Amino acid sequence: MSDHQHLNGSEAAVRGDIAAFAQLAGVSCATTGRACDWEQSQSVFGVALPEDYRAFVDAFGAGTVGDRLTLLTPWPELGTGKPVLGGWRDVAAEIGSILRGHRSKWPAEFPYAFHPESGGLLNWASAVGGEQCFWLTEDPDPSAWPIVIWDKAEWYHYGPGTVALLIRALSGDDPFLTELIRFDPASAAWTPSD
Repeated sequence: MSDHQHLNGSEAAVRGDIAAFAQLAGVSCATTGRACDWEQSQSVFGVALPEDYRAFVDAFGAGTVGDRLTLLTPWPELGTGKPVLGGWRDVAAEIGSILRGHRSKWPAEFPYAFHPESGGLLNWASAVGGEQCFWLTEDPDPSAWPIVIWDKAEWYHYGPGTVALLIRALSGDDPFLTELIRFDPASAAWTPSD
């Protein structure tokens, strides 16, 4: 599949991975109309965010994959409706603080640095059962960040690509990811929260 293709007669080019997710999820990938200033992620988090994640949020906005996995996304600023990253930063900082506390008690079970520590895990989604999805931010190129998922003391490791991971979860090829989203083909694969 090429990097870009047209969907639903839209004139705007769409990334191939975004189009593949839309097709699997049975949704349109028109832009949400509330673009975030992604450049501000550098000042908010100290790092830029992966391009595929930004393209996904621009296409679909905030929401839940399957019945369980909710993406952390820029939140609308009160009064303006403009998406900003401050709320997500606060959630990521709280999760990082909790996991650093666990690491101080059980270092072998929590072998990572956690945001805002340099190269630490940065949270990008969480599931109903408490599972947390992170990017491992050691590489200076956000597109190269592997994904690490914490599921109650077990760590699951995946290669780079947020959208690739979501596609893999919807495809049913990975039992852990299938359970993580718990997608029922009779229900919506993507539920927007906007």
